[in-house]
Amino acid sequence: MKTSNILANFQFVDNKVIDFSIQNSLLKSKDIAIKVDFDMDYEIVSCRQTETSHIGIVDFIVEITGNAEGKGSYKVYLKMRGLFIGSKNNLSIDKFEKMLEVNGTATLSQISRAYIISVTSLSGMHTINLPMVNIYSMKKNKDNSKVEASH
Repeated sequence: MKTSNILANFQFVDNKVIDFSIQNSLLKSKDIAIKVDFDMDYEIVSCRQTETSHIGIVDFIVEITGNAEGKGSYKVYLKMRGLFIGSKNNLSIDKFEKMLEVNGTATLSQISRAYIISVTSLSGMHTINLPMVNIYSMKKNKDNSKVEASH
């Protein structure tokens, strides 16, 4: 099937790493038990219209801490930025912004996952594989946090 017939109205254009750091005090971490905590979030950096399309930027943020009791710890921080466009003819700006939150975040989560797998496996530490997350639940929790903060 020709992709021109099934092309989505929301498209990923590009991504880049905005911020990244690793702190690691573990040696020979392959055979030791490590308690790993993951924290993930996203931020809509911009969402605007041009004459022909919608343009949006999303940041996906990952913070990972690992602790091997008495043997050391590590921290990994990543902020991945993505650029997305949408059809102005087929999407309202509100619908596009919702797609940025869900589709954009989902796209960046998988790119971030691959990046962290690659970097950690090349950094002399055990490979960190981000868990898959429910983006709808992430959005709902974020929305609930905003409501609670406003009260």
